[in-house]
Amino acid sequence: MNLPLLIKLENAAIGYDKREFFDSINLSIKQGEFWGIIGPNGGGKTTLLKTILGLIPPVSGKVHYREDEPLTFGYVPQREKFDHIFPISVSEFVAMGRYIRIPVGRGVKKEDWKIVMSCLERVEIPHLKDRPFRSLSGGEKQRSLLAHALAGEPDILILDEPTASMDIKGETAIMELLGRIKEKDKLTVLMVSHFLNTVARFADHVVVVDKDSGVFSAGIMEEVFSGETLSRIFGLDVTIEQVAGKMRIYAAVGGRDR
Repeated sequence: MNLPLLIKLENAAIGYDKREFFDSINLSIKQGEFWGIIGPNGGGKTTLLKTILGLIPPVSGKVHYREDEPLTFGYVPQREKFDHIFPISVSEFVAMGRYIRIPVGRGVKKEDWKIVMSCLERVEIPHLKDRPFRSLSGGEKQRSLLAHALAGEPDILILDEPTASMDIKGETAIMELLGRIKEKDKLTVLMVSHFLNTVARFADHVVVVDKDSGVFSAGIMEEVFSGETLSRIFGLDVTIEQVAGKMRIYAAVGGRDR
């Protein structure tokens, strides 16, 4: 299937203040793809993401976007980095994500509230609509953040460590929910994560990035993920196996599995 192209980096060098981290990057992101972006802290993940989003220009080369209409992005931050003291309800919080679609000077109308409720249903928390946002559990807040991003009807969903500080049950629930939404809505997803197995399980494309070791590799999961590359950038003894058609990654430090 020839999917529509949304974003293309063409011979792009990325970095800050004219200092290149990587050069000659060619990367195409199409509608409906799920991209995982992985690498060590300070490896260049955020710089790459900001370049893709157009928040910082490439040092050289070009970033092309879909020409027929502007792209809309929905951003889901790490909940630990979000101000949880908002004295507002869950539905009011989700409605704030709708503002990108509301003209200046117009308030939230009945049709906007219908979309808010639809987003709450999609993330499976409509029963929490009147609860104070600050009273929610960690998993409920993460679902609210996802509904907030979806309320803007984005073309591309940006996820920054969406399962950080979650236990395995919570991580699995959020990622499976995200997978269902992505498939139903044909969303494009860009997810920054440190969890290699989460990326391997849910993403179909991946970017492995580490400016210190000079690694930048992007493409289909099976072509990019390799024990050699992951061992090089994370300093771990990495083994990759195929289990029931899915990739499983085992990493060890000093002989201990991680």
